[in-house]
Amino acid sequence: MRTSIFALVAVVALLVALAPVASAAPASSAEGAPNDTPSSPTGWYIFRSDDGFHLRTHGPGSEHDFDGVLHTEGTFENVSVVRLEDGDRADVTNGGHDLVIHFHTFDGIDGVNFTIRDANRVRLDLKLDDQPAPTSMIYLGPLGVHPNNNPFHLHF
Repeated sequence: MRTSIFALVAVVALLVALAPVASAAPASSAEGAPNDTPSSPTGWYIFRSDDGFHLRTHGPGSEHDFDGVLHTEGTFENVSVVRLEDGDRADVTNGGHDLVIHFHTFDGIDGVNFTIRDANRVRLDLKLDDQPAPTSMIYLGPLGVHPNNNPFHLHF
């Protein structure tokens, strides 16, 4: 019996250690527009201003696929897209709790603007070319702060 309990505890500890962790970042790290230019690195650019949240993808040079799922316990509202081409999309699903993004970006910027009602955080799960985006390619706010993990939460 004692061996079974130790084995169970060990399995649970291993599962917890292997589970993806969504770290938290304060929204203050995303306050203000980034200083991106046409020569800025490929990546996800996320910022917040008085009129809501803004998410941009930047893919200079070669083509890239950006896929993301943003989730909130509140609802996504006032969603507007920026410079999307055929096949790009930003869809609010799951009763307004999810914003599902697919942008095919090359030599430019695609994006979406939105507000969130009745919540104090949003979870971002971001991919680049069908792989989890490295945190070094996720830029928050004007200083380009990188989150500790992907997925991650922004608290506001």
